[in-house]
Amino acid sequence: MKDNKRIILVAVFALFSIGVMAQTEADAINTYNEARELATSKDYSAAIEKYVEAISVAGALGADGDDIKQRAEKAIPQIYFKKAAESFGEFQSKKTMESLDNTILVFKDAQKAGTDYNDTQVYNRSTNVLAQLYYQKATIYFQMEEYENADAALNDALSTNSNYAKAYYQKGLVYKKLSPEDTDGITNWFDQAINVAMNVNDSEVERQATEAAHAELLYRGSKLVEQGKFAEGTEVLKLSLSYDAESSDSYYRLSEAANKAGKRDDAIKYANQALKYEQGGSTDKAKIYFELGVAYQAKDSKGPACEALKNASYGSFKAPAEHKIEFELKCESASPSN
Repeated sequence: MKDNKRIILVAVFALFSIGVMAQTEADAINTYNEARELATSKDYSAAIEKYVEAISVAGALGADGDDIKQRAEKAIPQIYFKKAAESFGEFQSKKTMESLDNTILVFKDAQKAGTDYNDTQVYNRSTNVLAQLYYQKATIYFQMEEYENADAALNDALSTNSNYAKAYYQKGLVYKKLSPEDTDGITNWFDQAINVAMNVNDSEVERQATEAAHAELLYRGSKLVEQGKFAEGTEVLKLSLSYDAESSDSYYRLSEAANKAGKRDDAIKYANQALKYEQGGSTDKAKIYFELGVAYQAKDSKGPACEALKNASYGSFKAPAEHKIEFELKCESASPSN
């Protein structure tokens, strides 16, 4: 009699266990479906919580819950990214620093979810957007003239994506504001922007950084020449040619520096190079011809000096060129040529 009772109890327990298991599987499926409905209605935070709950319920089933668990784990990083994309839309609408910071936090959550649930696509997409958001934050601070904050945001952008060429270029612009006398430091950031841009085939940033580096060195070299530092200014101007080998402005300033330093042959050489690359008309070329005329005059080469100064007789150089022609060189009358 006791054995019969034992058999009955075992049978009842087995049936009860099957019922519990069936109910638990149903719970896992229902929880998963609830999460999908929440995601469809764009209640992303609630959907994520429900997917996590589905994973917990399915996990208790062992192998029988693997399918639900895997589906939920696959869905979670996707929902995080959709939530982040929605936040990005709000930032685009509001354009406030608060909405930008919130969007950064949400994308960091999406990035983490990509890592936690082994979703490489979500991780990579979130990382790329994060770098862009930090860059936008930097440009906003730059426009507000908060250069320290702009620099910090750019550091975040580059730590997120070390191949972000545009961020290196912006670092150069920010560094120029923070350390205006550090020419080497400024051009170093532009150099990094150029190198990274070449590696990632970003021709626009490569062009911008190259032009910025050239303009910076042209300006610095010219200022040094104005201060009477001819040798130092000449070296900086020569360096500017490494960013634009056909810069008529660089060669013109080199000619000017050579004339001021009394190096007439160099002045003539640089002036001729400037004329070779100058694409403008007679007025644009006038300043170059004037330096050429000054150099030839100093060498007592009257004919070439007169010819150069006649071609310099345009715009703001017209009066000083004609003064030299008439009173210093006493050139024969002739019409200027193009």
